Amino acid sequence: MKRTAEFKTSKGAEVVVTAELKLTEIIYADGDNVTVDCCEMMPVKAIIDGFPDQAGYRNFHKPQKVNGFTALAAIGRLALSAKNAAKVEKIISEIEKHPKWIEKQEKIRKNQEEIAEMESRRIANGYCPKCGSYCYGDCEAN
Repeated sequence: MKRTAEFKTSKGAEVVVTAELKLTEIIYADGDNVTVDCCEMMPVKAIIDGFPDQAGYRNFHKPQKVNGFTALAAIGRLALSAKNAAKVEKIISEIEKHPKWIEKQEKIRKNQEEIAEMESRRIANGYCPKCGSYCYGDCEAN
């Protein structure tokens, strides 16, 4: 599943931004090509007319001044204005609404809860997170 957004840079170069959710993957297994289900958010990519392609979307903690305008986010080295960052956020949010992505995030949340519960049970039974064994505090005695 791919979503794209188009806009121009402050200098007039055409930019096509692509966000993709990969739902299948080909695995090479001893000469066989096996297609398996997966759910991976691929890095956001920007194809810029006359410039190297950029990848990796990130928001800035504080707005930054870049070439005379305020940038709120970036894709690689391409700084984004508020209007263009909103376009990118929109295509990312569309991908995050996909049922497989929602299912994956729910599974991750559930696994984190189970791991936290397991860790608390282990610690209650004498497990020491410092040394990774059931030393009952002996690792600090020496």
